[in-house]
Formats: sequence, C-alpha cells, structure tokens
Amino acid sequence: MKTRLFQYSVLAAGIVTALGVTSANAAKSTADSTPTIDNIATATYSIAGVAQNPVQSNKVTVNITQSAAFSLVAKNDDGDLTDDYNKGLTVTPKGVVTFNHTLTNSGNIKDTYTFDLTQGGNIPGSPQGSGSYDLDKTSVTYIIYNADGTQKSTTTVTGTQFKNQTIILNPNEYADISVAAVTSGNVGGDTQNLTLSAVSKHFAESDTTKATLTNIDNSTTKAPVFKITSKVSSTLNLNDPTSKVTYTITVRNDERAAYTTTANNIVVFDNLPAGLRLADQPNLSVSNNATITAGTNGAGTGSAQDSVRVTLLNLAPGQEATITFDVQKDQSETLTNPKSTVNHAVVTLDFPGGQSLYDTTDPSDTNQNTSNFYPSTDDSEVIDGSVNNAIGGDSTQPLTANQRAVSIESPTSKEIPTTTTAGTQITQTAVIKNTGKEIEGDQPGEVKFTITEGANDKVTQVDGSVLIVYDADNDPATPNATYKVTKDGNGDYDLSTATPVNGAPAWTGMAPNSSVTIQYQVSSTGAALGSTETTTVTLVVGGQDAPAVGDRSVQNTTTVKGLGLVKEQALNTSCSATASLTFTQSPVAAKPGDCIVYKITAFNQFASADSRFNFDNVLINDTTDRFNNKAMVLSSGTTPAYAIKLDDVANATAVPTTNKYNATNDGTAVSGTVTTLGPQKYAAMVFAVKINPDGSTTP
Repeated sequence: MKTRLFQYSVLAAGIVTALGVTSANAAKSTADSTPTIDNIATATYSIAGVAQNPVQSNKVTVNITQSAAFSLVAKNDDGDLTDDYNKGLTVTPKGVVTFNHTLTNSGNIKDTYTFDLTQGGNIPGSPQGSGSYDLDKTSVTYIIYNADGTQKSTTTVTGTQFKNQTIILNPNEYADISVAAVTSGNVGGDTQNLTLSAVSKHFAESDTTKATLTNIDNSTTKAPVFKITSKVSSTLNLNDPTSKVTYTITVRNDERAAYTTTANNIVVFDNLPAGLRLADQPNLSVSNNATITAGTNGAGTGSAQDSVRVTLLNLAPGQEATITFDVQKDQSETLTNPKSTVNHAVVTLDFPGGQSLYDTTDPSDTNQNTSNFYPSTDDSEVIDGSVNNAIGGDSTQPLTANQRAVSIESPTSKEIPTTTTAGTQITQTAVIKNTGKEIEGDQPGEVKFTITEGANDKVTQVDGSVLIVYDADNDPATPNATYKVTKDGNGDYDLSTATPVNGAPAWTGMAPNSSVTIQYQVSSTGAALGSTETTTVTLVVGGQDAPAVGDRSVQNTTTVKGLGLVKEQALNTSCSATASLTFTQSPVAAKPGDCIVYKITAFNQFASADSRFNFDNVLINDTTDRFNNKAMVLSSGTTPAYAIKLDDVANATAVPTTNKYNATNDGTAVSGTVTTLGPQKYAAMVFAVKINPDGSTTP
C-alpha cells in the first residue's frame, strides 16, 4: 500500500536578522594592530624663472587601528539563542533536516574563510548521537550579502564539496549558510550531530587560537510506530456458502515509543488469502474519517472482491483506528488450510526522499522494512492470536474455518440363537465416518448416537455393552484403539465421554478421514425361530457448524436362527431299495402293500462359519407310534429289505449314502445322533415303512 509523508514543523531560516548577528549566539574572534602613516609634504618653486631648492614640510603621523573580527551563528530556534548549537531538531529516518547558520565579517578588513563539515560533535548535556549524515546527499547553500543587505551571490554544493570551500567577505559582509542534511542509518530515537566550522585566513596567519569557529547541529529521529492487531469474530462454516465472519483490524500509533510522532496519510491494506472473498454485503467500516474501498488484489485468482484498502488515515501518538469487514468462502477457489489460514494486514507510510515504511503482521513477508525506521526490538509479530504487548507489537490469529462432514453407515445383519449365553451373544455394529476436515467428537455434544430397539422383546441389547473401535487412518497395518461409552440420562452415547480400554490412549476425538465402529451386544431369551429384531442406530451431530448432510441412521437386523428340520416322504410302490424316489412334503396316495420312504433333513441355519454356532449331538428322532398299527418299519433285515441311514449330506435334496451316525429303530422310534452340525451344514436320515396289506394292522 501507499502512504503519505509525515508533516514536521521546520524552523524558518533567518530568524535572527543579518544586522543582529553580533548580538545573538555569535562566536566572535577579533585581532587588533596599530600601523602608522608618516606623511611629509614637499614643494618646488622658481624665482624669476630660476628653480629654487625643494622645500620639505614637517612630518605628520597618523596612527591607524586595524581590526579583524568574524562570527559564526547557529540560527535555528531551538529554545536557546545563547549557544552555538542547533539542537533538538527532528528528522525522519534517512530524512532531511535543515540547519541554518550565518558567517559575518564584522571587522574592517577583507578576509577569506574556509569551511568544513564533519560528523559528530559534543554538545554538553545532550546525547552525542548514534546516527550520522550522508554528506554526498547533503545539500549546502550559502548566500553572500553586501554590507547593505543586498544579495551578492548564491552557491549550492554537496556536503562533501562544501568541505574546504572558501569565500571572501569584505568588511560587514555576511553569508547565510543553509545545510539540508540527509541522515544515514538512523532509526527512531537515534540522535546525530554534525559540526560546521569556518577558518579565518587572517587569524590562521596571525593568531591560530582564534582562527576557527564552530557550530554543532543536532537532530533527533522521529518516526511513528504502528501496532497492528487483526482479529476474526467467529468460525467460518465451509459447508454453508452463506456463512461469514467479521475481521477487525486496529492500527495504533504506539505512544509508548518515546520517539513516535504524528503520521499523516497512512495506507492500510488487507489482501485476503486464496479461498476467501469479501461477503456479498461486506459492511466495510473505518474510523478516524479515513476512506475504505474494496478491491480485487487478494491472493485468489477469481473475479470476486477479495481485498480492502484504507487511505487518508491520520494518527497522532496514542490514537487508534478500527477497520472492519465481512468475509465469506470463495466457492470458486480452494481454501488450502482451513485450520491455519492467517489473514495479514499491512500498513505503509511514505517518508520524504522517496522512502516508504512497510509494516505487516506477517513475519515472513520480505517486504517488511520496519528495521529501517525504528529499532528492531520495537516491532514483532505473533500469528496465533495471542496478545502482543511489545512496543509496536503486531498480532493476528488463524481463521477457524470448519468443514465438517460426519455420517453413519454400514448397517449389519446378524443371526442369533433362540436363547443365548454370554458366549453366544452376537455383536451388532455401525460405522461413523469423519469425511470432513475437522476433529470430531472431542467436545461434548459434538458427536452422539442413540440405539433404539424394535418390538421383539425376546431379542434385546445388552446393557453396558457399547464399545467404539477407533480406526485413525484406515490402515490395516495400524492397530485400532477401543473405548467404552456409557449412555447418559437422555439415552445418548456421547463420543467425548469415551474411556480407554485394553491400554488405548486417551480419547482425543476423530481425526479427519478416520472412522469409529460402534459395537453393542445382543442377547435372546426364548425367541421364536425365524423371528427378527430391528435396532436403529441414530447419529446425532451438534456443536459449532454442525453439518446438515450425510446419513443419520442405520438399521441393524437380528434374525433368530437354529436347527431347521424338514420331513419329506416318497412313494416306493416296489419297495425296492434301489428305486428312484421323489420326495415331497405334500400328501401322497398309497395302497396297502406300498412302501413309503421318509427323509428327515436337519440343517444348521446360521450363515457364517462361527464355531459358537456348531450344533453338537443333534438327535434326530421319529417316533413310530403314529403308524405302528398301519405300517411296518423296514430294515436291512426285513423283507423287503431297506436300510436305515443317517449321514452328512451336501444339500437339502440329498439323501444319505451310509448310516454314519448309527441310526436305529428301537421299536418306539427311529433315531440317531449327529455329532456336530456346523453352520450351513446338512444331515439326513432315511427309513422306509411298508403299509399293511388290505389295511390290516399287520403287514
């Protein structure tokens, strides 16, 4: 940004008139001599044309008093007109300060004077100076006046050329000398001295102790010190295009720096980072009668307005200006670091001589040059939002931009026995995913969930069984951490209350791109085979800038599974052990003397290979009391012969080939025991009966 120069009061030259130089802070040297003039008159004459002897008069003597004197006067009004110093003048860093002097020949002889300018000089009771002057850039103008005050000549040279410059002054002539001194290497608070001397040729030849007169010029460096503070009002919800925040920038001319001075025409600008723009209604505001305008000078590449410029701002020491404006996310650009985006303000100020101060809250900005204008200890920056109480201390804070995205997914369907023990309870799960850019669930009320049971009171959630398994990086090679969560009085499970189990680290929330798997146990008590229970897991998202999109509930299904037992029959009119049979659950029409082959198929309904759900010692039993007076059970020893078989089979339609499990007819039932029947495994038992001839009770 561009600033304007400071306005300092400059003492006018020529406060002491030329006629009064011998009575005002004049350093004066004089020398007297008494030359004489002896005068004798002579005359010649003739008498009657005859030359006579020359006549000589008596001698008369004139004693002449010769006087040499000169003065060198320091003429700036510094509050003390009795010394030979121009002191306490103010100057900007690398600025120009004008010192005025008058050299007068107050004697009655012509004299030649040689000038010199040198760095430094001792002023009693005043700082000796730490800065210096650039004599090559310094301009010296001396004007010679006649004794009657009319101008005789004007000469302008550099400070370097002025060294050893000579002038000649007749009695009562004088020269006004104006030194426009350019300072070098000075910052606020520095003082710098410059010595002007004039050497009289007359005294250098007659009395060297009186030959040199000096004036010492002194200036103190003044510069405003800006304390810049940038604050942001709230968080920016990146999921809401209308969300906006307010930036407040204060610029203070820090009066705690003793060398500060009024600053006029300060310029403040704020170029927003890429991804941010001024709001649709930016509400631009500035105090101190300054002017504020919007622009497109920000770091973004879009066409939206993304910068603010303040001009015509004036601040006296201790005064402060306040600038405010509203900002939104620029939807056409990416905000690369939502959690570390820092907006910086810049203050610039133009100084005389083409210099411009550049002060910013950004410590990495290479354009910052405050060390050229005031001590480096009087300018510092913090960018974490903390208070900076140092003189000229600048501060800004990161934008809190939230881009939250949380959803629940991956419902599960599980199977459960009709009655469970602690070892056969099943685990239902649901997955919460953080696909946003914020940490989730570290603050109370930010991420919660509920578990709501359905109508089947025979299948229920086990109280106190809820765990969450945190996967921080979706990397199978990285171990996950497990935590316990407890239902609060409202029936909610709040992630922020998670407590570690099995040596997990303390809970610090869900990092972006992480997931939490909710686990809860389900038990059953006398549940009907084939019945189901639907449990709803609902995600409840709150806190700052809670996202409004994403799945918010899943339904987990629990199905009661067990042993399926199907009985089928096939008509075997030939009663042949090798007959081709067609089994059915439907009624069949048989005649006395026909055979019926029964097949009982047992099936483990559980879908997954889980050893907890292996069925052990499965007794398949078919009592004969229902047909003892109507049919006879056949065996390998009867006629016709038909073996009883119980064996593992491949599927529901298969028939056993052997009697692996030793099924028998004990006269009351045909039965056998399958040692182990795993999930999705079948076992079948077959036997045949012959219907009694003519409906008799005996075969």
